[in-house]
Amino acid sequence: MDTRNRKFDNSMTTAPTEQRKPDRTVPRVSIVIPVYNRPDLLADVLRGLTQQTCDVSEMQVLVCDDGSTDDLSPIVRQYSAQLPVQLLRQENSGPAAARNLGIRHAGADVVLFLDSDVLPDPDLVKSLLSGLQDHPDWAGAEARVVPVDGEPTPLWDAPVCESGGVYLTAAIAYRTGILRQVGGMDEAFKRAACEDVELAARVLPHGPIGFVPAASVRHPRRRKTLRMFWKKREDWRYVLYLALRHGFIGWPENQCAQPRLRLIWCALVTQPAGRLLSSLSLLRRQPVSGLQVAGHAVFSWLCGAAAVPTLLTASCPQLRDYTGLSRDNAAFVRKAA
Repeated sequence: MDTRNRKFDNSMTTAPTEQRKPDRTVPRVSIVIPVYNRPDLLADVLRGLTQQTCDVSEMQVLVCDDGSTDDLSPIVRQYSAQLPVQLLRQENSGPAAARNLGIRHAGADVVLFLDSDVLPDPDLVKSLLSGLQDHPDWAGAEARVVPVDGEPTPLWDAPVCESGGVYLTAAIAYRTGILRQVGGMDEAFKRAACEDVELAARVLPHGPIGFVPAASVRHPRRRKTLRMFWKKREDWRYVLYLALRHGFIGWPENQCAQPRLRLIWCALVTQPAGRLLSSLSLLRRQPVSGLQVAGHAVFSWLCGAAAVPTLLTASCPQLRDYTGLSRDNAAFVRKAA
């Protein structure tokens, strides 16, 4: 297991002579699954939770429906006899808001975020809980995220976490008290873009986020399309929010002093050029795929150009407390201002 840095004060103490039996009426982990439609994929992740090596009584499963147009209740009922699962609903507000809904209903000391399209390996929950138990200074614990299906080429996309430090909410556990103390996820991040790293940046001052390689999920690759690129142009706004608030682009090691200029350069030069270079290397082996990637490079430049006005003018919204229990955000906002 790997650790990052900083401290977490675990104030729970037990007399050395006292042997306490675990209270099985109280779950050890609240598993929060935000979902919008995709009932078939939700069924897969719930099926994976029924196959965990830990006792199901240790879990509280919260399916957080972000205003789906599909009826997800039949899927939840299907697994309610095998899992302590609950369906929570809200109007469509984005994945950050859906996860906050789960945080507010969490009854365990640990919240495990899972995407609704991952396939959890059998030791996922047990390994993450063991990691947090063995390292009381950890504020959170990351699992491996392994891409599956599709092809490992630039035409396909999937989140990846091989050695930690990525902070993907596809599979990461946090101590519930710390999540509430920092005010939950920032719901100003309306899309699945940077909201996970932004949360980690506020959690890290409370303790390291460790990496547990024995815990893993499999995440399907998605075929890249022009429609996907066009929708993702909106993500530049959230990359800017992250940079203005925390002073880095993407991840904490990428510090930057002029975020607006850096991001405009990335949108217009770095990202399209990287795709163009990928297409040139692919052309020799797969000419058709190489030409498709080249088309993506050109279209990504157009999407980046469309995002420039946002990168020039958007301001970072003020942090709010979405749990009602934050002791951090007011002080953080004063510091950031």
